[in-house]
Amino acid sequence: MLRTADFGVKLEKRLRSAGLEMKLSTFILMTSVASVIAVVFLWRALAPIFGIVAAFGIVAAVLGYLRRQEERRKEAFTAQLPELARVLSNATQAGLALPTAIDMAAEELDDPAGAELRITARSIQLGQPFEEAIADMRERMPSREIGVLISTLLVSSRSGGALVTSLRNISGTLESRKETRREVKTILGESTATAYALLAMGIGSFFLVNTLMPGAISNMAQSAPGLIIICVALALFTIGFVSVLRMSKIDF
Repeated sequence: MLRTADFGVKLEKRLRSAGLEMKLSTFILMTSVASVIAVVFLWRALAPIFGIVAAFGIVAAVLGYLRRQEERRKEAFTAQLPELARVLSNATQAGLALPTAIDMAAEELDDPAGAELRITARSIQLGQPFEEAIADMRERMPSREIGVLISTLLVSSRSGGALVTSLRNISGTLESRKETRREVKTILGESTATAYALLAMGIGSFFLVNTLMPGAISNMAQSAPGLIIICVALALFTIGFVSVLRMSKIDF
């Protein structure tokens, strides 16, 4: 039932994109159990409102982790594109057809590029048109670099042309972009760490206050002004966390 539902189909696709070898039911069960544990712990340790917030927080954290795994796998795949372009260039220069070159590249490259290429090669072997199989790979691993490479392969499959020269040029360009991405990621690492430190300070401050003055947070949550102060504080820390991440995010 989960796998046939709309959200289940989308979630299972995201699990595959993230490279997580986990059943959909197991993922949902683990998320549910973690949410219940967080609710019970924070409900008793601080106040009932934190138990409610914890339920949404765990779901958001799990989805954030899933999104981060997707991004890491996509970045790893992007980092392998220069080598992929070189392998395809050498294979086509040797006279191999593009489907055969992709199959050979799938055997030579490590995951995640190897795994994605094996899926594409398998789809072609089962009768799926080359263009559709390549488009599916682009959908699973969307990025500008992958789009350029796949567009070159599609144009070559339709009209021919100097594929070897194009792939070699793309390989050099992708290598330069790879170095640029690494430098930018290093520069922005401090800002990203600041965002997570800000979030940790916000959550830790409630436990600190409750440790220094046992029951203070629970007493605040029982009055309207105290509840408003708690909600405003949570909102401000969340806004600060999201704002720092947004400001330090650069799309290539």
